[in-house]
Amino acid sequence: MRITIIGLGYVGLPTAAVFVKKGYQVVGIDNDKKKIELFNKGICYIREPAINSMLREGISSGRLKATINSVEAIRKSDIIVITVPTPVREEVVDLSFLREALENVANNLHREQLVVIESTIPPGTTDGFAKQVLEHSGLKAEEDFYLAHVPERIAPGRAVEELLNTPRVIGGVGPRSTQKAFEFYSCINSNLYLTDATTAEFVKLIENTYRDLNIAFANLIAIIAERINVDAYEAIRLANTHPRVNVHWPGAGVGGPCLTKDPYMLASILPDFWGIELIRLARKINDYMPRHMMKLIERALKDDNIIVKNAKIAVLGAAYKGGIDDIRESPSKIIVEKLLELGADVIVFDPYVSESFSAKRAESLEGSVSNADAVVIMTDHPEFKQIDWNKAAKIVRRKIIIDGRRVVDPYKAARAGFRYHGIGFGRAFKL
Repeated sequence: MRITIIGLGYVGLPTAAVFVKKGYQVVGIDNDKKKIELFNKGICYIREPAINSMLREGISSGRLKATINSVEAIRKSDIIVITVPTPVREEVVDLSFLREALENVANNLHREQLVVIESTIPPGTTDGFAKQVLEHSGLKAEEDFYLAHVPERIAPGRAVEELLNTPRVIGGVGPRSTQKAFEFYSCINSNLYLTDATTAEFVKLIENTYRDLNIAFANLIAIIAERINVDAYEAIRLANTHPRVNVHWPGAGVGGPCLTKDPYMLASILPDFWGIELIRLARKINDYMPRHMMKLIERALKDDNIIVKNAKIAVLGAAYKGGIDDIRESPSKIIVEKLLELGADVIVFDPYVSESFSAKRAESLEGSVSNADAVVIMTDHPEFKQIDWNKAAKIVRRKIIIDGRRVVDPYKAARAGFRYHGIGFGRAFKL
């Protein structure tokens, strides 16, 4: 069977690699010429274990390639998977990338093709907007072709593992479409749940909004904990010993492409209902956290009589979360840009990405913290959890840590001579 995947980003690229590994003929389509060039060389341009070898194997076998020209690929395909972005701007979802992809498919659609949308979309989009665009071809869904929504559930850095093992929700615009999509995805994953397209769309928004609400509650707890001088992480850990409680961890902000936008899609369904403010409020709390982190930084410097202007600040982490190379909506960007605006000498170190948000970039941890007046931790990379703070204490100028992710044990930092400040910690701590 021949598959065309439209969109070769964090979802489309791993999806292509996994299906070609299973023996399919796969063509990837993207408008980014640089991605196409790297893809066809077998180079994985996102940080995903095992994908490089899967790409090289697929390309050398002749079963995998990428192109900008979608016409021939779509016409020759049995299955088309759409993984294009669906950004939210000012709380309104932008479906222009999806529309373009669907129109390309409609112009080249033929009987018995299965079209799957994996992009996150508002409920009703597949059975309404998408079906209408595709039926402009003159073919009818469920009669001539099949259409389904299968929301992606990929965590960056674990894409292959999750594509193969994480449960997937399969929702067609009718029973025949659902069955066709089920047969297709069962070739790579046996843990599938069948429903209709609108429910599948709704499920994805519920998942991410739940997480965003939980994180917002944790962040609120952290702010309260700081006011009453207790450790929010310790309090949450103890609260979670209750069998019916599972509070997430607070932090310096929520990033990534999903949690920052999917709640707005859910809220848009009932924009005038007063209860929807719960979702918007959670978003406001999480969006506030980089500003709260900035206040902690300024307070920590002031406590040691350091003026932000010209202070050397080492920022550890540019990615939005640990262990990945994804900087989309990263809270680090907000912090770095604000520090630069205030005149600080900012140097960023991230072992996974080269982005520094217009600040200086260090090639090593030592290069970033050397002679630093403060170390600001924005990403919970595994490497940062292994830092020897006794060694770091010998090369910094001032022993100040502001931890946005509880990467550092406050007591270990204190024993190394650092004054520790952190989200939810409650007070500066030093032995």
